[in-house]
This record gives sequence, C-alpha cells and structure tokens, in this order.
Amino acid sequence: MKKIMSMLLLYGSHSTFAQHSFIAKITNEDTRRPLPGVSVTIQDGNKGAASDSSGIVVIQNLPQGQYHFRFTCSGYRSRESVFIIPLKDTLQITLEPSAELLQDVVVSTTRLGQRIKNAPVNIEVIGREDIEEGTAMSPANIRELLSELSGTQLQQTSAVSGNTTIRLQGLDGRYTQLLKDGFPLYGGFSGSLSVLQTPPLDLQQVEIIKGAGSALYGGDAIAGIINLVSKTPDSIRHADAILNQTSKGGTDFSSFYSKRNRRTGITLLATTSRQQAFDVNNDGFTDLPQVRQLALAPTLFWYPNDSTTLRLGVNVATESRIGGDITAIRHGTDSTHAYIEQSHTDRDYYQLSYTSKWHNHNTFSFKNTAGYFYRSLQSPGQSFSGRQWSSFTEASYLLSHKIHQDVIGVNIVTDKFVPAGVQQALAYSHNTLGWFAQDDWKLSSDASFETGLRADFNKRAYLLPRAAIIYKLTSRFTARLGAGMAYKLPTVFNALTEEAGYNRVYPLASAVKAETSASSNLSFNYHGYMGDDITFSIDQNFYFTHLTNALVPQKDSLLSGWLYYINASQAIDSKGSETNIKCSLEEWSLLMSYTFTDARRMYEPGHPQLPLTPQHRFITTLTYEEEASGFRAGADAFFTGNQYLDDATKTPSFWTFDIMAEKTVGHFSILINVENVTDTRQSRFGPMYSGTMHNPVFNEVYAPVEGIVANAALRFRL
Repeated sequence: MKKIMSMLLLYGSHSTFAQHSFIAKITNEDTRRPLPGVSVTIQDGNKGAASDSSGIVVIQNLPQGQYHFRFTCSGYRSRESVFIIPLKDTLQITLEPSAELLQDVVVSTTRLGQRIKNAPVNIEVIGREDIEEGTAMSPANIRELLSELSGTQLQQTSAVSGNTTIRLQGLDGRYTQLLKDGFPLYGGFSGSLSVLQTPPLDLQQVEIIKGAGSALYGGDAIAGIINLVSKTPDSIRHADAILNQTSKGGTDFSSFYSKRNRRTGITLLATTSRQQAFDVNNDGFTDLPQVRQLALAPTLFWYPNDSTTLRLGVNVATESRIGGDITAIRHGTDSTHAYIEQSHTDRDYYQLSYTSKWHNHNTFSFKNTAGYFYRSLQSPGQSFSGRQWSSFTEASYLLSHKIHQDVIGVNIVTDKFVPAGVQQALAYSHNTLGWFAQDDWKLSSDASFETGLRADFNKRAYLLPRAAIIYKLTSRFTARLGAGMAYKLPTVFNALTEEAGYNRVYPLASAVKAETSASSNLSFNYHGYMGDDITFSIDQNFYFTHLTNALVPQKDSLLSGWLYYINASQAIDSKGSETNIKCSLEEWSLLMSYTFTDARRMYEPGHPQLPLTPQHRFITTLTYEEEASGFRAGADAFFTGNQYLDDATKTPSFWTFDIMAEKTVGHFSILINVENVTDTRQSRFGPMYSGTMHNPVFNEVYAPVEGIVANAALRFRL
C-alpha cells in the first residue's frame, strides 16, 4: 500500500512540475502604454484570462506544447499568435488601435493638444495605418494619402508636367494652407508643387480642418488647413526603408530613421525618386513627365529636462521636371519635335521649435522657420525664373485652468519674391504681423465652447473671429457647429498663370483687394456596435463658404494671350455635404464616402458651377487584414460625377478602381498595387490637345491621364 501511495505521489508531483505558465505584457502599439482588460484565450481550450492594470496577463497550469492564442480588446484590432510552452521569458505583445480608437487621437493643429473626440473644431485625421498604406503606394509624395478623403480633390493643373494642387470643398487649390508641424510651408510662388514635393515616410498623422482657418494660422486658409505631423523619436530605435517600382517607369527609394537617448534624439528622412517620360495614349506628348527628385531632412532633438524640448530640423530638396514632346525628351529637339516644358526647383528651409511645460500644465512655445525657394520654367519661346524668401516666427503661451484652456500669441510672417529678367514687375514683398487669442471653455462634461480672434496687419488690418461648439448628446452621438472668417493676400500665382508660364501676366493693380471669406459647418458623428462583432461610425458634415473679392482673370483685348486680374464684383458660394460610413467586422473593414459640392460663380450670369468641380463624388474601400499571417488586401472604387470646363463644356462622369495586397514576413513586407485597373483615361473621352505639335494648346485635365499603373514596393522595418 505504501509503495502504491508513493508511486501516486511521485506521478502527481511529476504532473505538477510539468505544468507551466503563460505570462505576457500587452501594450498599445502606438503609445507603448499598458493595456488593461485585454481578453486572452486559447483556441480549442477552456483556458483564458484578462490583463491587469499594468497590462500583465497570466495563464497558469499549461502542459508543454504548442498553443494558439487570441488577444481581443474593445477599440483594438484582434491578434492571433502561436507560442510554444514553456516560454523563456515574459512576452511583449502589442495591439493596434482600430479606427474607433481614432477618437482618442491627440491633435495639435488647434494648439490645445486636445483629443479629437473633445475638440469643438471639426478635424479629420489620417492615422498611422492609412499613412503606411499610402506611403507604400507613393513614397515620393503625399498625393496618395489625400486621394481617398471626402471633400478633398487633387486637381492636376498641367497635362504634360503633372503639377497638382489640393482643393477643399470645391474651392481652388490656392485657398488651402499646407502646414508641417504647425509651420506654413507653401504659399505664393512656391505653392503650386506642394503635393508633389512632400514625402510621407516621416509622418505620424495628417490633420485636416475644412473651412475658414485664417484665425488659427493667418492667410491662405480660406478653404481649410492640412497639417502634416512628423514622427518624433522614442527610446526604441526605428528604421524604415521602401523601394518602389511602377509599371510606367517610376522608381522611388525612401528611408527613415529615429532614436532617442535620455537627453537627445534624432530623426532622418532621405528620399529619391525617378520617373521616366511616358506617353500613355500615343499622341506624342507626355502623360507622365520625366522627374528627378531628391530630399534630405535631418532633425535633432534636445531634452534638457523632462518638461522641455528643443527641436531643430533642416530640409534640402531639389527637383527637375520635363514634359512635352516625348521624342524631343528622349532624343533631343529638332525641326519637327521641339515642344518641351522644363521646370527646376530648389527648396531649402530650417525649422526651430522650443516647448517648455511649466506649472499647472501651462506651456510656452516658440517657433521659427526660414526658407528659400528657387524655380525656373522654360518652354518654347518663353522662360521665367525667380527666388522666394519666406519666414515664420511665432511665440505662444497656453494657460490651463479647471474649465478653460487659453492660448495667446504673436507671429510675424515674411514673404518676398524676386523674379529674374524682364518680369520684375511681378515681384512682391509681404510682411504680416499677427496677434491671436483663443479660449476653450468646458461648459460641462458633455459640451465645450471654443472661440478665437486674430488680428493681422499688412498695409491694413484683418480682424478674424471664429467660434465652435461641441455637444455630446450621448456617449456615442456628438454634434459640432463652427463658423469663422479668413483672408488671402492677392498674388498672380495660381494654376491658370502657371499654365501660361507667368510670361503674359500683368502685375496686380494697386486697387486689387485681398480675398476674404466667411464659412460655417455643422457635423454629426455617431459610433456604435451592431451585435457583438460589428463596429461602425457615421460622420455627416454640412458646410457653406461665402468668398468675396475673388481674383478672376481678364483677357487683354489689345494683346492676345495676356491676362490681368481684378476682384470679382460678386461672391463665390460653395456649399455641400460629406457623408462617411465605416464598418468593421473582425479582419474586414468597409468605408463609404459621398461628397456633394455646389460651388458657383455668383458674379457671372446664370451663376455657373466652378470649373473642374464635380457635384457628386463617391468612394468605397474594402480591406481585409489578417494580423497573425501578416497579410492585408484591399479594393477601392471611385466615382467622379460630371464637371464643367472653363468654357462651360460638360464632361462625362467616370469610375476608377484600385486593388492592393501586402504580405509581411518578419521585418520585410512586399506590396503589390494596381491603380485604375479599368484603364480609365481622359484621352478615351477626347483629345488632350488642339493645335499642332509645334504649338499645342492643352485641354483642361478633369480625369486621369496616366491610365492603369501597377507598382511593387519592398519595405524593411526595424
């Protein structure tokens, strides 16, 4: 009997010693903060547990072997992983925030460091996942990032050189202000290439405010603000590199590195891009220009203490772009093939910022940037070149109280352009002194009221008020109402004079006034669940902008082809709505967006639509992502409704479709993307130019010109 009992005890002790524990620490992939309440279950088993307040989860009494674990948490993408028990050490598990957690993203454009769900101003955010997808598809510029946003239109302004501007809510691209970390980057002479000369690999997120934004950052923000927010270094070393090749002769390489030590940090962005001249429709002219592009942007960080950050960044970029007669580009000009448009740009600037958090979370900020921009344009019989120097200096102070957050500040903006040669009359010099104040008043746990006032002084004073309110009717239903005023100092630099090469343009008369606007918006957001598995969100936005003193071109009746600008006698009115619906079911996600735009020139008889502004635009995106296997795939469909050209010609509506697939193995991933799979092209609707090969007149661009384009991208991340 004793022998039997001893054997049973020995067997029991052996079984006990053969049991092991699964221990893991679970954190947010973006913030690296611990995640409590994460459910961890073992597939085909009854065991499971939840992470505690420090993100630690423990599952005990597991025999040796291979197990399939599933990690789920509300607001995060589920994750499945296979581990072999016993483990050598505590596992480090990260979960990726889902789209619903975007409500907890902190935005910087309003200067208050608010979570987007609490901001009275209606702000759209492009998050990390969408940026990574857009970067893999287009490492050289931010065009792909913005193409799927409702209410945002990327307008190609040249048929042969590919220049593109960003239009918000139907208004011309010159009314959109582009910022990088709160610094104005592009304006006046340097504004036309903004989308094509901004690589995205160093971006953390993109924040978009539609409607009048001059009260926040001064002139140019009549249609809205797009703020590109850069990544900052942390204690974990990050390295990212992408090599991309397209089927139409484009090659891109982009790399990014970041690392922070205790007191110092660094980020480094380096990109190069090459595009071969390509004639898609075989009409003899380029649909994709020849491009050579290079950019280098190192940024140094210094943290003298835990509440102070000093940041100094430098950006150096150069680009050469050649479009026109494809034979002349490839083999040189001759008597038959002579039409070439050439553009060379150099863009150099530095950015300095200092931020110090004082007692009671009060914060002092100082920013300074100075930039140099050079561009030369050449086409048969004409040339134009010039240099632009600009600077921006701002000091602000954030005061935090129990129910108020107040910001007061001053800034100075300078912009000087000096053309070369005989176009000296187009020179300008703008020096603007601004003062601003804003207050965010927390009326209750469900409502906040934000007001702002800016006074800018440039030959005359511009007083720019704004106001916005947010009210949370329930924990899932939020309403926002906002209004504001904006202005833009007049210059001749826009898409129309860009096409004319700036040669046959008269300087602005002294009587020409600044363009001004008043706008308002009303938006609703609801997010919730359908059943236990489907999450969804609905955003509905209505807007109206009243633009006065708009600059409109007039043809000289005595000199053919020459233009001059006057202020419109009546307004441009743009009104419309944007509807966004997103649904998620485990690995599947569906986004549907519809934009209605009614933008009219009230100063013309019959109040016609603004040219190249579709009234109806629809976007739908379906994605599938399997975290455990590292596989992701998606499909996009875009509908663009009828548009009107400048001569009132009505264009046909059209669809385009994109598909993509990505596979990640370890530190490497490969992405295959096909855009415009049905090969929709404007040249299928009619010729791209009239006239002769020696003297072509290119038609306005309202549809894709490059047709179907496939690309493959190889990415390495550490």
